[in-house]
Amino acid sequence: MKKYFYSDGEEKFGPFSMEELRNENITKDTLIWFEGLEDWVQAKAISEFEEIFKLIPPPIIPEILNLKGANAQSESHIGDTENKSINPNAQNLKKRRMFSNPFSFNGRIRRTEYGISFIISSILIIVISSAVQENYELGLLLFLYIPLMVFLYAQGAKRCHDRGNSGWYQIIPFYSLWMLFGEGEEGISNKYGINPKN
Repeated sequence: MKKYFYSDGEEKFGPFSMEELRNENITKDTLIWFEGLEDWVQAKAISEFEEIFKLIPPPIIPEILNLKGANAQSESHIGDTENKSINPNAQNLKKRRMFSNPFSFNGRIRRTEYGISFIISSILIIVISSAVQENYELGLLLFLYIPLMVFLYAQGAKRCHDRGNSGWYQIIPFYSLWMLFGEGEEGISNKYGINPKN
């Protein structure tokens, strides 16, 4: 049976079955993880949770009903409280560091990280090629090239994911130009993971 974990942005809770999750305080913005996901994803991006959200009514905030005639400062304070209660994870999404998992083919990266990866790889290819040509050692060339190419293709796959495409798109001729200069897909997350801007 599939088990789920959820997080409030600071602590993780679980494992839970889908039935047990129905009794937890899960919102569309709650971060969810289960085996098979590379990173935490918001619940609204997971199709299995659509049925749960159909059954959950929006939260009732009694302070708003009781203080309708209050002054503007009070209303502003209530609005802040409402936003925090509806979206407790909004301020807790932690920004991911660049090159946090450079050999993984899962997740998303921004074009800056991909650009730096591309430059580093190009320089290393030139250095390795010139060093090996002087010694004529094909085995050494392969030994050094393999991890470098894994790194470059892993970073390329994550950049394709940021644009909402499969990692296989990077083998399309000239698609690397879109990877270097094109914007990533908007929104907090897509099917490949959380937006690296967040």
